[in-house]
Amino acid sequence: MIYKLGDSLHRPQGPGDPAFALIFLAVLILPRIFYLISMQRAIGRCSPQARAMSPGLVWLGLIPLFYLIWDFVIVVTVSKSVSDEFTARKNPLQGGLPGLGPGIAFCVLNLLFWLPIVNILTILASLVLWIVFWVKISSLSSGLA
Repeated sequence: MIYKLGDSLHRPQGPGDPAFALIFLAVLILPRIFYLISMQRAIGRCSPQARAMSPGLVWLGLIPLFYLIWDFVIVVTVSKSVSDEFTARKNPLQGGLPGLGPGIAFCVLNLLFWLPIVNILTILASLVLWIVFWVKISSLSSGLA
């Protein structure tokens, strides 16, 4: 069989295609990596006494399925660490732990995403709450630098 240049343009695209893998990486994994870098940086900017966990432990959030539970740990410990650091610097934050509400809601919606039918309803809300939590922690983390 003679290979024609145009044949490669009409082959089916799917999970086995390298281009599909790159798109998957860019759309799903890269934002998660940037999020975890931000969380690690936020904890790292806190004094060791204010840290609720070691900054490197945020990377456990890349483990498939385990991240569903670990996100709760990340949200609570990052919020607590940032709050404790501001208190230690004599500048306590108003309203309790920063970003805890949207962060926990994001984690709960992530769990609900795995239920049939409910997942359609939760995906957008989960994404919005994730971004709200991320922005809140990143802005407070900048104040710690």
